[in-house]
Amino acid sequence: MTHDRWRAIGFGLGVHLLRFGVIMGALALAPLLGISGWYLGLAANFACVIFAVVLVSVRGLWHRSGLFSLWRGRTALLLLLPFVIEALLWAVPGGLVERPPGFGLWALTLLMVGLNEELTSRVVVLERMRKSFAPVGAVALTGALFGLQHLSAFATSNRTVDDVFLNVLVSACYGIGLAAFQYRFRWVLPLVLVHGGADFTTILSADPLPDAVIVITCLVFIATAALTLRPLLSSRTRRSAMRDAG
Repeated sequence: MTHDRWRAIGFGLGVHLLRFGVIMGALALAPLLGISGWYLGLAANFACVIFAVVLVSVRGLWHRSGLFSLWRGRTALLLLLPFVIEALLWAVPGGLVERPPGFGLWALTLLMVGLNEELTSRVVVLERMRKSFAPVGAVALTGALFGLQHLSAFATSNRTVDDVFLNVLVSACYGIGLAAFQYRFRWVLPLVLVHGGADFTTILSADPLPDAVIVITCLVFIATAALTLRPLLSSRTRRSAMRDAG
């Protein structure tokens, strides 16, 4: 592996470690400002949004992010359907349970999760990987790093070891699917909304999905990523063949 590729991986790791540091710093500082309980998570996510906005601004990636683009075509919308369906599955058949402090504040904080994680991973990290790796490598590494960032649950929650590692695996598959979409379309706006919505239905679901269904959704995410990247891989193959023929 070339030095530039190692630097790209190191950059991705560094970004996620910095984000983790922002979370831990916010959780330590918030009580000094009188913030406690559930609102600690809200404060941490607000800090992460600021971190992501600064990072995207410093890297000059707003235009390439697609955050302010309202349309990228019907193909893009169709490729979003598996992620929308997965989010909706968590809401059926039992619906959602309104937990304190209410649907509104949960929606706000989870929208901020979607915003800061998409800007950090699918914009900043993916754009750096794009410079050093072919599409599959860039997408796979971005998704893997996104999954690994969920190891932070060991420090921020009391979840069991097997639950955390399952979340890492599922998040990596989910991240690969979203990274493939962003790699092809550079349209992070719907990813923010889908991501926030999926977190909302997952956390507030009255009847969580069985493990078998979760495994199937992971396979669907990977298959969607392959389908999304297929035109790009075909065009790269044709260009390579033309160079060889020349």
